Amino acid sequence: MKLAKAVIICFVLVVIEVVVFKTILVLSYIPTGSMESTIKTGDIAFGTRYDTEAEDIERYDIFIFKAPDEPGITYVKRVIGLPGETIIVSNGKVYADGVELEDYFTKGPMNRRGDGTYVVPEGCYFFMGDNRNNSRDSRFWVEKYVPLENMEAKVKCIFHMPDFIKGLMEHMEICSSDR
Repeated sequence: MKLAKAVIICFVLVVIEVVVFKTILVLSYIPTGSMESTIKTGDIAFGTRYDTEAEDIERYDIFIFKAPDEPGITYVKRVIGLPGETIIVSNGKVYADGVELEDYFTKGPMNRRGDGTYVVPEGCYFFMGDNRNNSRDSRFWVEKYVPLENMEAKVKCIFHMPDFIKGLMEHMEICSSDR
């Protein structure tokens, strides 16, 4: 009788976990330094699925989203360009419709790789990593813009993993291929 009760409890917990992670929460392991120093390599981003409608998305929000060029790959980056905007990246500065954007969250001065003008289509977003010199983002993708339907979750908090756990996770290869 105790075994049957334990099995039922385990089953119910698994069902609850599946429902929560399919409908409410997203966890994303960060394998690269593209978002440093905001999010460090090995950290885990927690996001909510209910903030992915167009009216919920603002510049500088950090999102977990499906890569436009690579099916099955998930990225975590910062929203820089909104639908209909013209983004100019030039000489280490970023402009949206001619207004220079804040960069208090970036890591060091930006090099000129990725300089250009980007016109964000309606229903799409332009993303950049905070570590601008070491980020694979909208500036370098073939498909530069992320459509709204690729948005999985708005990041709400970051869990900074202790180094020994990061090493263990990498060693065990239990981490996803998020970038």
